[in-house]
Amino acid sequence: MPTNVPVRAWLAPDEAANQARHNGQINRRIDRLTDMATRGTASVAGDWSVDERCIRCDVARHWAPGLIEQDDRGRSYVARQPVSGEDEQALWRAAVACPTQSVHRQAMPRPSQPPFPHEMTPGLLALGHNSRKSFGAHSYLATRPDGHVMFDTPRFERSLVERVEALGGVAHILLSHRDDVADYDRWAGHFGSQVWIHEAEAHVAPQATDIVRGRDSVEIAPGVIAHIAPGHTEGHLVFHVDNRWLFTGDTLLWNQRRGELDVTPLQMFYSWEALTNTVEMMATLRVEWVLPGHGSWRQLEPSDYSADMQRLAAGMRRLGQQGWASRPNTPFDWY
Repeated sequence: MPTNVPVRAWLAPDEAANQARHNGQINRRIDRLTDMATRGTASVAGDWSVDERCIRCDVARHWAPGLIEQDDRGRSYVARQPVSGEDEQALWRAAVACPTQSVHRQAMPRPSQPPFPHEMTPGLLALGHNSRKSFGAHSYLATRPDGHVMFDTPRFERSLVERVEALGGVAHILLSHRDDVADYDRWAGHFGSQVWIHEAEAHVAPQATDIVRGRDSVEIAPGVIAHIAPGHTEGHLVFHVDNRWLFTGDTLLWNQRRGELDVTPLQMFYSWEALTNTVEMMATLRVEWVLPGHGSWRQLEPSDYSADMQRLAAGMRRLGQQGWASRPNTPFDWY
């Protein structure tokens, strides 16, 4: 999430997409071959590497912590080559999730079992295939007897679409906010999904079928509640599922470097005061998993979550946005 960049710049503009299609595959193949030849200079010697297309989105580091680390420019590099099958699996997940496909394994075919969808806990799947259109935002699928629910959307890739189709498709697509819509229209068109977004963000999702209006919470499906959560953007939504899972978009994340729940003070497009109020609201929810768009996820005891959120809100009020942004290892401070 770059600092001081208009939000619209995070999305792939229609004109840029059309121009890319014009010359299309030839240019992309040339670029890919060139980039693959330029290995990230910081990576340790071995089969795995990260090339120079890395956009510093942090995604690969979420999936392979300790194996992929961050250099002084915020770019990823392979800090340690794998020594176990579990390490290999983590790196494959990082490779497939990476929005620029910058993580590579030499001289070995892909694993027989695809890395995604990846079960995080029963009923909850991470989809990987993060999209550059959403600056690498994570997306998830909750499998439910009354229709599966997708939270923000990944790249629309045939292999992933077929696997989601085999699971039973997608009844609802829930869009947290304007930055992370990615390929929502293609997913919705393929599965005939209902698409939900807040009215303040709806201009980026003209094919949305259900518009959340005002400030009241909305029950989208049994056990699936949308809460208005302004701060990062005006019409941001968070989704609370079965009193266990909280899909937070860009309002809340697990800060791996600080080891705590955190917010992004440098990427603020609406109001710090509103975000602080949102954190206080989220502190009242019962939560076992925090599942962000940008940033890492975290499983917590509900009592620990509540206490951590109360401390977070109090700190945000005490320090203010500038003070919070000046703390060491604030999220996405490498831009």
